[in-house]
Amino acid sequence: MVLNKKSWLLIAINTIHTIINLFYSTFLVAYFLNITNNNIIPSSLFYIYTFILMMIGFPAIGTLIKNGNKLFLYRTSFLVGFVLLLLIICLRENIVHHIWMLGFIFGIEKILYWYPQNVLISETANKNQLVKYTGYSMFCMGIAKIITPVILGYFISLNSFINTAIFILGLTIILFILSLFLKDNKPQAKKFNLKALWILATRRSKIKTVLKIEFLKGIALDIIDSIIILYIVYMFKTNLNLGIFTSIFAICSVATNFMLGNRCNFKSFKVILLIANILLFTATAYFVFDSSKFTFILYNLIFASAGEAIRTITETNMYKMSQDKSVAVHYRAEYIALRETILNFGRIIGFTMVILAALSNNEMLLKYLILLLSLILAYVGYLSINLIKKIIANKITC
Repeated sequence: MVLNKKSWLLIAINTIHTIINLFYSTFLVAYFLNITNNNIIPSSLFYIYTFILMMIGFPAIGTLIKNGNKLFLYRTSFLVGFVLLLLIICLRENIVHHIWMLGFIFGIEKILYWYPQNVLISETANKNQLVKYTGYSMFCMGIAKIITPVILGYFISLNSFINTAIFILGLTIILFILSLFLKDNKPQAKKFNLKALWILATRRSKIKTVLKIEFLKGIALDIIDSIIILYIVYMFKTNLNLGIFTSIFAICSVATNFMLGNRCNFKSFKVILLIANILLFTATAYFVFDSSKFTFILYNLIFASAGEAIRTITETNMYKMSQDKSVAVHYRAEYIALRETILNFGRIIGFTMVILAALSNNEMLLKYLILLLSLILAYVGYLSINLIKKIIANKITC
């Protein structure tokens, strides 16, 4: 089934946003490491402050989202991102002394972007389009992840981190302009009732399973991504190398999402998750107990495929449950708010674990943390297989 124009516009916006997010999640982290003599605590604190604000902020703006302010908040996120980049440009090396402020502003940008984005996707990509939308969206994001790191890494090496931030500033303006082409139906005024959704979740096993998956995914997936970036910086030193290896690993992610979006159906996700779990745990154990540049690259190639498969399938399941009648009719905004709150609570726990591992000053402890997080991710895959079985049994087509 062909995607509609609104779906493609959302994919275009999310692809450009991915480029901006790569700047924050990859090169800003590397910048923190460079100006703090490879201390991983400042970058971890930056994300903890971000996720604390996100955990609080999603329920706080639920009423605004539910009563027709999605696009206003969506567009505001790009203005907040503009302000954040201006601060980074102005503060330069002093950025490390204002981590809490930057983390909170980054959290505001993420709330205002992802809450409307997720609701818009849930409303726009209907059940028959959802697998295709998720696959194409992840595919386009993957292309951005291939091209962008090398270009940014080369640009930073040739010029400076600050000059690159100015380029990213221009992309936020483009995002704002694109968002003006989005239209939204005017909804009826409704009360935002998070408590009612929580009660519903306790009664519906599928919703409860999705929330459990999101919590565990928050602990594991983004944290592994961040630890991988730290290892690349430690092992391969320069921003250009960081960009090159990030792009190489992204190729595997793109191939995975192309196959999921084009060649796979919802029922085949169970087998894909099983294979992904086995590959991921085997690669992690190999890296932890035989650490070298070769095993690290091998681990990353497998993680880029298997981890991406788990990420994409769990995203599809999350959106799929937002379209279930028990949620979509009255509680779509509440469902996404609760999901984000639980996801970010998991992320806070994950980055706290990273800080504790860093404070121990024991490299093996960091490797064992990767092994633990991979086990958690494998459990996410197991829960997702059971969720897919329940969805198929209830004949919710995708």
